[in-house]
Amino acid sequence: MTMARRSTPARSREFVLLVALALAGGLVGQAWALLHIDFEQRYFVHPGTQVWDFCLVLHDGSYNIFYHAIPEATPSPDFADYIWRATSDDLIHWSEPTIVLSVSADHFESRAIWAPDIVHDDETGMWWMAYTGVDELRNQRICMAWSRDLATWFKTRYNPVLEPDPDTFFYFPDYGWSECRDPFLYRQAGQWHMLASAKVLGIVNGRGALAHSVSDDLMHWSAPDVFLANDGPTPWNTPESPQYLVRDGIHHVFFLEYSDDGISHIASLDPPQWTFENRWVFDAGIAPEVDSFDGGASWVISRVAPYLEPDAEVVSYVARFDTLLFNEGTASPQIYRAPPLAREFASYGGLSCLGNPCFGDNPARRGEDPVGLVGNCFFGSREYYQGPLSLRGDTGRLIGDSATGYADSYPFIIEGNSISLLVSGTYSPDHCFVALMSAADHTILRRSYGYDSVTMTPRWWDVSELQGQEVYIRIEDSDTAGYINVDEIVESFDVVTAAGESPPAPAAVVVDLGPAPNPFNPETSLRFELGSPASCRVLIHDLRGRQIWDSGAFAGRTGENRVVWPGMAADGRVQPGGVYVYRIVVDGSARASGKLTLVP
Repeated sequence: MTMARRSTPARSREFVLLVALALAGGLVGQAWALLHIDFEQRYFVHPGTQVWDFCLVLHDGSYNIFYHAIPEATPSPDFADYIWRATSDDLIHWSEPTIVLSVSADHFESRAIWAPDIVHDDETGMWWMAYTGVDELRNQRICMAWSRDLATWFKTRYNPVLEPDPDTFFYFPDYGWSECRDPFLYRQAGQWHMLASAKVLGIVNGRGALAHSVSDDLMHWSAPDVFLANDGPTPWNTPESPQYLVRDGIHHVFFLEYSDDGISHIASLDPPQWTFENRWVFDAGIAPEVDSFDGGASWVISRVAPYLEPDAEVVSYVARFDTLLFNEGTASPQIYRAPPLAREFASYGGLSCLGNPCFGDNPARRGEDPVGLVGNCFFGSREYYQGPLSLRGDTGRLIGDSATGYADSYPFIIEGNSISLLVSGTYSPDHCFVALMSAADHTILRRSYGYDSVTMTPRWWDVSELQGQEVYIRIEDSDTAGYINVDEIVESFDVVTAAGESPPAPAAVVVDLGPAPNPFNPETSLRFELGSPASCRVLIHDLRGRQIWDSGAFAGRTGENRVVWPGMAADGRVQPGGVYVYRIVVDGSARASGKLTLVP
C-alpha cells in the first residue's frame, strides 16, 4: 500500500514520467525552443534568506514550493514571519517568491510561523496547509489554512487545531518552548492523519516523540496519541520534520533528530514496534521532504542544505532535490545524485569537469574578482564546488589551473541568428575556449576565450549563415596552466550588429625555449624568445593552481630572455619536491606555460 500524498487533480502522467527521467539524468532535450545552456542545478535559493522547512506540491504541471525563511541578517527562527511560495516546471528554474501567509495578532502565532505542509482534499476540491504557530514564549501549536488555487490562503477560524494534552505529552506553555511543530499530513483508511514533532512524559524535560492525530475534515482533530518515541541513546532529542510512507508493506519514517546532523530513517514492518535501534543517518542536510508524484513509481528526496561561506558569520541554507531509490526487498533507501552536467552535455571528461557546474560565485569567495555568473551556477574549469550536499568540494575550493578536460553538449540545429555567451579565463585561444562545433566533421565554426580575467564578459557569435546545420557546443581546457569560465549560452533571433569577438592588440611573438635544467635542484632558468620588446613576468603555481612565486614585471628584450626561479615561494620558503607549473606572461597575456619538476 502507498498512502495518498500531496495528490493533485487532473495530473498528467506523461508529465510526471518526464520529471522522473529528468531527476535521473535521462532527459537530453531543452525546455526552450532555441539553445539555452545555463548550468543551473536542482536547488531552490531565496537570496538573502535561509530557506527552512518546506513542502512540494505538483499541480497543473508545475511544482510549488512552500517554505518559511529566515533573513540571513537576523538568523533566528523568531524572524520567520512569513510562509513563502515559488513555482517551477523542472525543480531547477523558479519564479520569484511571493508571500502567502504571515504572522498575526493572534497570541498563538504572534512571534513566528514555521514548516508548512500541504495536501489536496479531492472531496471538497480545496488545498489545506498545516503549519506551526509560535507564540511570544516560543510555544508551538499546529494551525490550518485553506486555498482553492494555491495562491490565496485563508486561515481557519478553528486555529490552533492541535495542541498536545499535558497528561500524555511534555507540554507546559506557561514555561515556554512547549513543542508541537513541523506537521506532516497524509490520508489513510479514509481519514486524514497528522504527525507533529513533540515530547512525551517519562524523563526529565521530556522524551522526543511524534504525536499523531486524525480528522475527517482537516479542521477538527482528535487528541493526539504517540506515534513514535525516541528510545535511542539521546532520548530527549525530538524527531523533527517527519515524513511517513508505506511501500511494499514496509513503513518508513524520515526525520531530523534535534541537535543532530543528517537525515535519519527508521523502517518497520509493524509501526508499534518502531525503535531507534534501527535508526541510521543516510544523508546530510536537515528538514527532509519525501514525495512521489506518479503514484509511487519514483520518489523525490528534498532537504534543506546548509553550507558555510568562507569567513561568514552565518550559515546559508538552500533546498536541494534528488532522487530517492528503494532497494526492492530491503528497508534501506538510497539517494541518487544525477550528474548535473548530463542535463545539457552529451559527453564530458577530465578533472576540470569533476566539480562542475560550480555553485555560486566561487572565485569571489576566495577573494578574487567576481566571476559575474547569472543565476546560481556556471562552468569553471578550475573550480571544485558543485554545491551543498553534492559531495563535491566546498565553498571557495578550486581544483587548480592544472586540471584539464572537455564538455560537449547535445547536438542541435541552428535556427537563430546569433548565440550570446559569457566567457572569461586565461588567454589561451587554442587550449582554453568555448566553441561552436560542426556535428558533421567536428571542426570549429565559432570560438571564444578568456583575456586573462576572472570576470566573465559578453560575447556574440553571428550564426545566421549556419542556419539548418547540426552543431554542438564544446568547452575545452587542455592547458595545464590555464582555465576557462562559461555561463549563459543563449541562441536567439537577434542580429549581431558588431563584432562578437574583440581580440587583444597584436602581441610580440613569443617562443618558449623551455626551462633548464628540468628536473632541477635548487634552481632553474625559464627561457623564452621575444620577436620585439615587451613587458614580461613569470609566474609559478603549484598543481592546485595556487600562485607561489612572481618574478615581478620586467622589460623583455628582443631575442632570448632568462628568469631564474630559485625553488622558493614569494616569502622565501624553500618549496618541497614535486611538480610545478610556470606561466610566461607577455603584455598582460599568458603566452606560454609548462611543468617543472623540483627534485627533493
